[in-house]
Amino acid sequence: MDRAAMIEKLNEILKWEYAGLVQYTQYSFLVRGTWREVYYKLFRDSGEEALEHAHKVGDKIAALGGVTTVERGEVKVTTDLNEMLRNSLEMERRHVELYTQAIELCEDRDVGMRNLLEDICQMEQDGADHLSKILDEGDLSVGTSARPQQRTG
Repeated sequence: MDRAAMIEKLNEILKWEYAGLVQYTQYSFLVRGTWREVYYKLFRDSGEEALEHAHKVGDKIAALGGVTTVERGEVKVTTDLNEMLRNSLEMERRHVELYTQAIELCEDRDVGMRNLLEDICQMEQDGADHLSKILDEGDLSVGTSARPQQRTG
């Protein structure tokens, strides 16, 4: 593996994990109304997961001889639940893309690094899939009916 390229990519990932931590944590503070009980925990847990990923990535950067960034990616601020969910899906998809790029930098002998990156990437993909399902259910307002489900087979 090209150590310098990997450190650079991991620092880019770290920057966006920091952004996820801040964005999700703020959303957990700001979500209000009927859906607060449902989404407060989702956002808080997502922020804690971002911090856990930041710790793993930061430790790996240091182990490779690099210096961890203190910069963070863009944090999108809103008090609208639908926007929070769309912004969260965008964040998860960005994370999947970045981890996939880092995996591509691994060589066959970089088994530990590949396993770490693939495990985190899977968690990010699971988060993106979950948010996609939520957003596919239509309007989240109380009193509106969701789109009818398509029947298969």
